[in-house]
Amino acid sequence: MPERTHLTQLDEALRHARADTRVSGGLAYAVRRLNDSRAHHIMTGAARLAIAQRYAVDILDWTDEADELIRDLLTAMPEITSDVTRREYALLLQAPART
Repeated sequence: MPERTHLTQLDEALRHARADTRVSGGLAYAVRRLNDSRAHHIMTGAARLAIAQRYAVDILDWTDEADELIRDLLTAMPEITSDVTRREYALLLQAPART
């Protein structure tokens, strides 16, 4: 007899699926923002944080869910460890995930 899936497991799977969609949407938003008229400027940690916050707050207002999305986006967006332009950083965000 197949093992039944508990509702809480299903809820958790749906939550992760929604989070993944929001994170991918946030990364696409970041790429658009980074390829603007300032694409040749140096990327900063403050810009990384601001982009994540702006996206999350625009779609979720200032809620606990927005805070969670900000954390998820910052996890998905690499730390700034060297001088790269905003355009170069956008290319990093577009690169396929490496395992």
